[in-house]
Amino acid sequence: MRYRELNLHEIPPNGQGIAAQMALGMLRRFDLRAEGLDSAQTVHLQIEAMKLAFADLHAHIADPRSMCVTAAELLDAAYLDKRARLIDPHKASVPRAGAPRGGGTVYLAAADAQGCMVSLIQSNYYAFGSGVVVPGTGISMHTRGWNFSLQSGHPNEVGPGKRPLHTIIPGFVTDATGAPHMAFGVMGGFMQAQGHVQFMCRMADFEQNPQAMIDAPRFMVSPLDGIVKLESHMPASVAEGLLARGHRIELHPTGHFDFGAAQAVLAARDHHVGGSDGRRDGQVVGF
Repeated sequence: MRYRELNLHEIPPNGQGIAAQMALGMLRRFDLRAEGLDSAQTVHLQIEAMKLAFADLHAHIADPRSMCVTAAELLDAAYLDKRARLIDPHKASVPRAGAPRGGGTVYLAAADAQGCMVSLIQSNYYAFGSGVVVPGTGISMHTRGWNFSLQSGHPNEVGPGKRPLHTIIPGFVTDATGAPHMAFGVMGGFMQAQGHVQFMCRMADFEQNPQAMIDAPRFMVSPLDGIVKLESHMPASVAEGLLARGHRIELHPTGHFDFGAAQAVLAARDHHVGGSDGRRDGQVVGF
């Protein structure tokens, strides 16, 4: 997904990365730079785009063999235009899924002097996964089946041989020429896609470096009830502005697990710039 002069790459469904791309596709229609960094209006627009993307994610994304619409249809410019028009710049909404026309995580980013960059994420989901270990291997099976739907006829309905909707999405950004620009990830369930959106906006609209993006205050809109959680170091004016627009707000301590944790490495002209999240264990290492 092209956003300003950068391109966000995500792994395809059955992952949630498409939600970040859809939200950015809607946000292209707004001038966040003019609204200001960490302003109530900028955060409001990001939240509303994320809510619309999540509505589509949970209605349409599943094992690709079971989906009734394609990823290309969900990312179609005309469809995202239609979705973006649902965003009220002055009021919170309760979005519904659209109808496109037919059709316990660890993250690592690495880069070398030759220009190769890797974005890698791994997770067994809750705790240590299912507790089932493949005999003789030491491999612990995951619990990603948690995100199947029990709704009859739903594309993501649990079934034999199907892969469930899942949350693990390593992010990768290229510049306008297609060259590698940044490998990054935000651990934390359904925080991941909206973390990708917030990072892309901070980088493309406000030119922040990886550590500044990681340290910045985050929001997390619940895909279940629409409540917007804000980290405590978010400016008070943002919370006040969001409340005035009709959002339901919860304030949580910075580093609360709902906001996830991030790592990133960015390719500069003749060096790399790394960032590591103080909300979790991690570090930047040069070698």
